[in-house]
Amino acid sequence: MEIFLANDADVKEGSTLEVDFAGRPAIIMRVNGHVHAYINCCTHVGGPMKLAGDKILCQWHGSAFDAATGQALSEPAPLDSKLIGLPIVIKDGKVYYSY
Repeated sequence: MEIFLANDADVKEGSTLEVDFAGRPAIIMRVNGHVHAYINCCTHVGGPMKLAGDKILCQWHGSAFDAATGQALSEPAPLDSKLIGLPIVIKDGKVYYSY
């Protein structure tokens, strides 16, 4: 099954697009031409995230995560943590959560 998240054209290279995912905030981004999606919640204390280059940064405390994998790169987020990734597919110019 698939759930529509956004139009592919709205996912701009190098920026964060916030969308609703079943009542929870999620972020979609395009980095080096690849689209990634995560629940918008830092693993430290749940702060909102924003893309900065090839990293995703917590807007509250500055934890950094790899944009391609969601893996924590810097504290205060636990270094063994990852953002909750959303499996996505792109079809007919639309980004879908796919499960």
